[in-house]
Amino acid sequence: MLMKKKLSLDQVKETALQLLIYVDRICEENDLKYSLYYGTLLGAVRHKGFIPWDDDIDIVMLRPDYDKLLSILAKDETYLLLDQSTRPDYRYTFAKLVDSNTYLESTQFYSGEDPELGVFLDIFPLDGVPENQEELVLYRNELNQDKAGIMYTIKDMYARSFNKYRSLLKKVVKKPQQLKFLKEGDYSYWRAKYEADATRYPVTSSKYCAHVEFIETDKKIYPTEWFYKFKKIDFEGYQFQSIQADDEFLTSYFGNYMELPPIEEQKSNHPYIAYYKEEEK
Repeated sequence: MLMKKKLSLDQVKETALQLLIYVDRICEENDLKYSLYYGTLLGAVRHKGFIPWDDDIDIVMLRPDYDKLLSILAKDETYLLLDQSTRPDYRYTFAKLVDSNTYLESTQFYSGEDPELGVFLDIFPLDGVPENQEELVLYRNELNQDKAGIMYTIKDMYARSFNKYRSLLKKVVKKPQQLKFLKEGDYSYWRAKYEADATRYPVTSSKYCAHVEFIETDKKIYPTEWFYKFKKIDFEGYQFQSIQADDEFLTSYFGNYMELPPIEEQKSNHPYIAYYKEEEK
């Protein structure tokens, strides 16, 4: 029987950092390129480490290197890889590498999280996107439909809320829409469709790229050339890979990224409590 021992914020950060150190070593050994991403890159530039109130780590890779890394991690037992190839009802469009000595207890109901989810590192793929604006709008809408199909047809339909009764109400309200998606195909159908559509435009021959789940027609799309030039950047006393265009990326995503948010916004938005797995003595 497992006993629960809660991790402090610093312990979560240290566990996530060890995941990054491990992935960095694998990438160096296999000549794979990645960059710190989102708030992790912001933290590296602004704080030389984690954003003080944040605790997760994101990296990003062009699709070919992403696929190579996941194939290595899937065979490695040091950490647990969560993605659509290792989980029958995976709800994310990117991979998570998990420390199996920990687990995360969601503070939300019906969140669709994997029961083995622990402290994790997120690994995002970048795929090509069309340059034509009209084509881009149609492409975004198709991907949104694919992702909705995934979320409505996973085993435990996604209907998260901090309130159990509100979550149950969501499930009832969403039932007709779920049946509509299921008429077209089950989870396997929608997952395969999303993966095929996401990789429709090869990133190696595309002028622009994105993590396509999140594309908008006016932002969250980046010049692919940004992700071919790298440098080392300090993070928590170590050096990791970063795109050279870190200022351009952070400005496009965050705006004036060196300005701290208001005090009331300086808090983590992750709905988890982290625990160590300990056997009862």
